Amino acid sequence: MEDKKREEEESLLHKGGDFESDGVPFNGGLSALYRSVNSAMADDKITFLHVATKQIVRLLNNSNVTNTWDKTKLDNLLNVLNQQSTNLGDCAAQVPTRRSKYRKQLKKHFRSLKKFLIEMKYSKQSWEQIKKEVKRHLHRLLYLANTMVEY
Repeated sequence: MEDKKREEEESLLHKGGDFESDGVPFNGGLSALYRSVNSAMADDKITFLHVATKQIVRLLNNSNVTNTWDKTKLDNLLNVLNQQSTNLGDCAAQVPTRRSKYRKQLKKHFRSLKKFLIEMKYSKQSWEQIKKEVKRHLHRLLYLANTMVEY
């Protein structure tokens, strides 16, 4: 079972192409947000996973990204993320509707990423920074999802 999880993680992370390992300038409170949601109730975690996945898809569904990334790998990544978002949305729809404090913070973070791309005129370097940030999110979301196995 552990091998299957590791294989799924590797598959998901490599569908968008290779990632560079430089630091990413978008830390503004994100670590605290993930720590906070890590100790949240299961339904809040599901909502967080859904919103974060949806925000990643929204960010990457941009015609300018195909100029700098491998289109086939990007399409594969978006297909996987869209499927995950749909599945998570189905789960989130079954939990009590509450105003998620995480949703607002996530949306603000992803707006800042979009603003960064605009300011950098969608340059190759800006997309590389976004790729690093998406990788960080995917790692953290995978970790968060793995904590849900107990529920």
